[in-house]
This record gives sequence, C-alpha cells and structure tokens, in this order.
Amino acid sequence: MNRLSAEPAFAGVTVFQVDFDSSKDLLREWKVSQQSTLLAFRGKAEKMRSTSESDPEALRKVFQAAL
Repeated sequence: MNRLSAEPAFAGVTVFQVDFDSSKDLLREWKVSQQSTLLAFRGKAEKMRSTSESDPEALRKVFQAAL
C-alpha cells in the first residue's frame, strides 16, 4: 500500500490508517468487521471496499476508485 500511495498517479489520494484494536467506534461507523480492510472514498461516498487483499493490481483498483 505504501508503494501505491507514493505513485504520482495517486497524489490526490489521502490514506488514513486506523488501529483495529483501539478505534472500535470508527470501525462500527464504517461497518468494518475484519482487520486489513481498505475503504476507498470519493468525497463522502464509499466507492470500493477490500479485505485482506495483497495482490498489487487488486490494491491498485481500490486506489483508482478513490480518484
């Protein structure tokens, strides 16, 4: 994920990391029930969700959904 966020194509993407163990209120609000969940938002709208993904091309699609 760090490599993708450093790519110029994703300069407009903001990445927030949330601690799964200590941010239960936020996880409930976003309906996240598993660790390693990525949410892509465009504005206030969720555009894509991915859980436990490690394939670089699948992760790229999540980042692209936020643009």
